[in-house]
Amino acid sequence: MSLLWETIQQEEEYPIFRLTYLSKPTKPFTDADFDDIESKSVKANNERDVTGLLVVNEDRILQILEGREEAVRELYNKIEADSRHTVLKLVCAVEDEVRLLMTWNMVVRGLNGTPPDLLDQFSNVFDDLLHAESQSEVAIDHIELFKEIALFGTIPEQV
Repeated sequence: MSLLWETIQQEEEYPIFRLTYLSKPTKPFTDADFDDIESKSVKANNERDVTGLLVVNEDRILQILEGREEAVRELYNKIEADSRHTVLKLVCAVEDEVRLLMTWNMVVRGLNGTPPDLLDQFSNVFDDLLHAESQSEVAIDHIELFKEIALFGTIPEQV
């Protein structure tokens, strides 16, 4: 695996706040929905110094957001009100010393065309997180899986 695919970590001058949630779409996401979310998020998140990853697989949505706590919580409140989905669970909201999605202002991926083994892994992890106790920590292995899924076939755009 090349260095491009490895976790990029950067210690920030302030604590990084990482929030992960699960939701389900209120209707199937279209390519236009993905384009709309990604195009608006990349610019806005760059201005907020928020990085993130959004993975959508039919009836499962997982999102990880990182940045200053105030900016991430403000963004999450806005996301919660988005009528395109219903939040099922706030998995965790934790402080960390490093940003795991350093160059990803927002990567949005639908999983059409993703290898079946990655789809199965995503579904299993999603279900495990959905049924875990509240405020369960998302393992670094899970974040690496989500990044691998998101990077399948493309490299995230940098702003």
